[in-house]
Amino acid sequence: MQLETLERETVVGHVVVDGPPTVAQPRPPYRPWYRTRAAYRFGALTMLLATLFVIMVVVHPTRQSLAGALDPQNVFAPLVAVGAAAVLTTALAPRTVLAGVGGLLFGWGPGAGYILAGVTLGAIVAYSVGHFLGREFMARHLRGRLLHFERAVANRGILAVTVSRMVPVAPFGISNYIFGTTSVRFLPFVAGTLLGALPATLAYAALGSATAHHNATGMTISAALVATLGVGGSIGTFLIWRRRPRRMRALPA
Repeated sequence: MQLETLERETVVGHVVVDGPPTVAQPRPPYRPWYRTRAAYRFGALTMLLATLFVIMVVVHPTRQSLAGALDPQNVFAPLVAVGAAAVLTTALAPRTVLAGVGGLLFGWGPGAGYILAGVTLGAIVAYSVGHFLGREFMARHLRGRLLHFERAVANRGILAVTVSRMVPVAPFGISNYIFGTTSVRFLPFVAGTLLGALPATLAYAALGSATAHHNATGMTISAALVATLGVGGSIGTFLIWRRRPRRMRALPA
């Protein structure tokens, strides 16, 4: 009887616990940050973007080559234009070239509509890929000033996405993937993409249409509108940066 009692008692420090001895659970093996699943996914995203960038540099689609690949008189031409714009957007093709081709083939209004639909669809696909491959890694390892900047962008949501779409130096295709790795939510991203891409798409489609019809006045007005949008987007970005939280300004880089 005494032996049974001793077997059921385990000493933990200075406290006697009635029950069977506890077995320590083995700890999972330590893995450095670069050998985690999140790091592997982020590496795949980096390789994907690098590959697409090289392909775009080598192929270098131009307005003439894209316009010659589609017959605007075909009944399925609008659907093909939307699908092609989506695919080319995910492949990092310049959306300004796509908008110009849309205006050249279909005219100012319809061309802008088809290209805007395709560009938005392509942006959604790129955002989803970026979110799947890179969000976990960024959430774990983003620190310091970059973390505060990412939170500031996420808090502004639609406004931040809209302004980024209007900046001429911001690469539209790559930014779609980058937004997917941030905490910017899906609906604000889509709404900001539509609002921000609309003015430039209309302007470049009008420029393409005026070029097709050899309309010198239309080309001048469209070019002036494009320049105005670029300047306005740059000013908007500067103002948003100036209004970032003060604590972020004090952080080291």
